[in-house]
Amino acid sequence: MLKKILTYTFLAILAGYMLFAMVIIPNIPDRNKCKGVLITVENDESGNLSNDNIIELLDKEGLNPTGNILDSIRCTVIEKCINDISLVKECQVYKSTDRHIAIEIDCKVPILKVNDNTGNEYYIDSDGSMITGVHKALHLPVASGYISEEMQTTSLRDIACAIYGSSFWKAQTEQIHFDQQGNIIVVPRVGNHIIEFGKAENIAEKLEKLYTFYSKGLNTVGWDKYEKLNIEFNDKVICTKKEKNK
Repeated sequence: MLKKILTYTFLAILAGYMLFAMVIIPNIPDRNKCKGVLITVENDESGNLSNDNIIELLDKEGLNPTGNILDSIRCTVIEKCINDISLVKECQVYKSTDRHIAIEIDCKVPILKVNDNTGNEYYIDSDGSMITGVHKALHLPVASGYISEEMQTTSLRDIACAIYGSSFWKAQTEQIHFDQQGNIIVVPRVGNHIIEFGKAENIAEKLEKLYTFYSKGLNTVGWDKYEKLNIEFNDKVICTKKEKNK
């Protein structure tokens, strides 16, 4: 009788342990595991940084934290991986209170496309930072000609910011060409003329002067009357008429 009692007791303990092992033990580590990734992307005008793109990158680099122990996840490594993307201005990665990894991305905003004389193609943002990997067509002015790396954060950036910051000039400017001396030729979208801008100096004053001439001059005499408009010199717009046989 005692033997049967001991046997039943042993079997009951064994069954209880197996139930504990199958149900309770596997769930204990889950409390410390990452449930998933929460991604927020701001200012993605290029449309190249979707949530799927980020997850695909993390999978490729072996950095997808989903299912990993939270204490083993290095947020700074994930941040560096995402910050290396040309389109990313800033990325912050942190552990949320509900066992998710939060990824907050602020994108660079392209303001100008560059096709330089060496065949390089890229965009720049308002800081003059280069942006590559943009596959979506963006309706922005194009800079061409002799453009050095230094110009990205000086003359090129300055005129690009001035044009992008004005709804009129952003719509009116088609091309900005730099010659070897750094002189600028602007090709407008409306009007069969070119604008001889000179150096990237006194940009706001030059654009204001040209806007006044457009409003009070070309709106009166016609937008196709002149071949060239030179705004290089202070308080002057020097106009070159089209030849009659052209």
